[in-house]
Amino acid sequence: MPSASPAITATTLLAASQHEKAMLHDIYELLDKLFARNRNQHRRSHWWKSLHAFRKQTGLLLQEMESKKSEREAKLEARLRYWDEGCIHQWYYQFSQLVAVGPFAMLGLVMMASVARICRISGITAVYEEIASGDVQGVLSANGELALAAGFSGVLDAEEEWDEGVVVQREE
Repeated sequence: MPSASPAITATTLLAASQHEKAMLHDIYELLDKLFARNRNQHRRSHWWKSLHAFRKQTGLLLQEMESKKSEREAKLEARLRYWDEGCIHQWYYQFSQLVAVGPFAMLGLVMMASVARICRISGITAVYEEIASGDVQGVLSANGELALAAGFSGVLDAEEEWDEGVVVQREE
């Protein structure tokens, strides 16, 4: 029976060290500078909308981390679940497309790395790794069952004759 997929919680983010919180602020400052510096040149590009949303959501996450303790956990969990439902995948996709464009590959790499860093600090990456680990375990157990079935198939079907088909030759 497959287990339920793990839920994204704010526990990892709330337990973040001062260094990790400083990294979040540094990422936000970097995104803010990229946004201000490149707005005129790239504002009509398809990936710009993702950068704008990523910067805005990162700022909102930082604000919620500094909110009242009673409201903090619920707000952070809601934000992280919202990110998981569609934002992270969209950001990653758009920024990886930017990497494929020669002149702006470095900009895309910086933004992909920023998404990855924020996901690691917030605990989203750990949830994805847990899901992937469960999937791998399912594949390995299915593979083990297939090997077991293949090992005993000769014993179970020893009396039956198998139809091996008819050889068809090509006429030239």
